[in-house]
Amino acid sequence: MRRMHKWTISKIKKALGELSKKGWVKANRSHDTGIGKTLEDYLGVTENNIALPDFGIVELKSQRVNTASMITLFTKSPEGITNTEIRKRFGYPDPEFPHVKILHQTITNGKRNAMGFYCKINEKRGKLLVMKDSKVLGYYGLDFLRQKAMDKIGNGLILVLAETKKNRRRQYFQFKEAYILKDIDPTKFLTHSKYDIRLGVYHSGVKAGQPHDHGSAFRISRKALPLLFGIRRKIL
Repeated sequence: MRRMHKWTISKIKKALGELSKKGWVKANRSHDTGIGKTLEDYLGVTENNIALPDFGIVELKSQRVNTASMITLFTKSPEGITNTEIRKRFGYPDPEFPHVKILHQTITNGKRNAMGFYCKINEKRGKLLVMKDSKVLGYYGLDFLRQKAMDKIGNGLILVLAETKKNRRRQYFQFKEAYILKDIDPTKFLTHSKYDIRLGVYHSGVKAGQPHDHGSAFRISRKALPLLFGIRRKIL
């Protein structure tokens, strides 16, 4: 594990190049967060950001190559309705714990999904409306969402991609590509992001069978993420 407190683009490129040359490295944590934790440990980053001259604080993001999973930008419940009410009105029984209602929905702006959920931008009212069968369930302020995007990734991102494999019960990563993304256009955020309702249930542990609110999340695919930025530079 390295400790580098004064990062530059050239040092980042060198460190990531050295990590890539190592080939397959063992994950430092299991499950989905393993890739990020392994990368952070190698770089000696205790928080998920890096300070760069002329760039400021940029967030470090990592993802598996060829994954269909989305990158979560931030979570926030809507105004005008609670997630508890959404679960109660529209949820369906969990297969393992049928006494608990769950609801997992991915919603695209302007496109109705199979259960009739969709989002609609109302510029005149300055809101992103969360809709169900032509009825408004809740809303988000457009200025709030754009500011959240600026707060989260406005300074830029270092996006690192890795291939993965499993050997018995161990997970391994091979870090293959990296990009620095800069100069976000917050008006593009709502065009390319998706909105997830994630109301589940604990399936193990002392809370098994209890409702689990993962939060309403704004997420974006890896392929769409660079479209938010004016500067897209490959560094690995």
